[in-house]
Amino acid sequence: MALVENFTTIVDTGAGLYPNLYNRIIELTMPALLLKQLLPEFPLIQGRTATFTREQGIGTSLGRAAAITQVGEGGEVLVDFTPFQYITSTPYKVALRERITRELIEDFYLPVIDQQLRRLARRMAYTIDKDVQTVLSAGAGNSVSATGVTYSYLGVGTNSFSLPGTIGVNDVTQAKSIIENYGLIADTLCINPLNANDLQRLPQFASQEIYGQSNYANGGIGYEYKGGQIMGLNLLVTPVVPVGEAYTISTGKNMSASLAPLGFFVIKRPLTVDVDFKKEYDSFDIVSTTRYSPVVTYGEAIYKSLGLRTS
Repeated sequence: MALVENFTTIVDTGAGLYPNLYNRIIELTMPALLLKQLLPEFPLIQGRTATFTREQGIGTSLGRAAAITQVGEGGEVLVDFTPFQYITSTPYKVALRERITRELIEDFYLPVIDQQLRRLARRMAYTIDKDVQTVLSAGAGNSVSATGVTYSYLGVGTNSFSLPGTIGVNDVTQAKSIIENYGLIADTLCINPLNANDLQRLPQFASQEIYGQSNYANGGIGYEYKGGQIMGLNLLVTPVVPVGEAYTISTGKNMSASLAPLGFFVIKRPLTVDVDFKKEYDSFDIVSTTRYSPVVTYGEAIYKSLGLRTS
């Protein structure tokens, strides 16, 4: 079960339109989903609420200090007890309707019909990604104001500069180190286009004359900006992230191969499109509905940078 499924055409008054309209809406909605891809889909087959279990003490010495104490000859072997906590998530319904008059169809006025469907698709995609962003922001286990500090290594000695209201190289490396201290591997940086502009203008990413070709992405010691990856992090630049914020994230990668997902995208009803002919309006209503709920289960995997410029 996925957010999008192949549906069998239902024969009713509007059946002649159904396949083309459905394909058009899905075709335009899915490519715009950026943040949703951070959460694996979890189909909720039965019931109204999904329940997830995770170990307690993840962010404390209890969770991370896993060494076993030595036992002397004839000594009692201690019992390991891991406390658990439960996280629940209840899917909610998101729905929207567009009305297409019969005259538009009879006149074959495709530009207007196409624009109505595009608007429906964009709003649905934005809503899904915005809901994911909201839970990422609320569930962040670390929220720190960015310093805007960047160190430049030129010859002998160390120079640094600070640009208030921007995200500096030090902010990126600090975020990675905090996440790595939980035994996770940071792999994604989500940022608004305005704040990404400040990041891209830093000399580590803009000046090949000074820093040359880097091998950082391959485990080297330099820095390189390729548009899709920065300092080993996949870069997701989207206006869905509020201006002034940035999220450094681990989607669950870790050196111990533990099951530590960032969260889940719970799906109760896949994205569904129905066509209904309204005789009283002599029009067709295209109704798009879905039931889902994004949830964060590992807040320590999110480092939220605050205090970035908003204009």
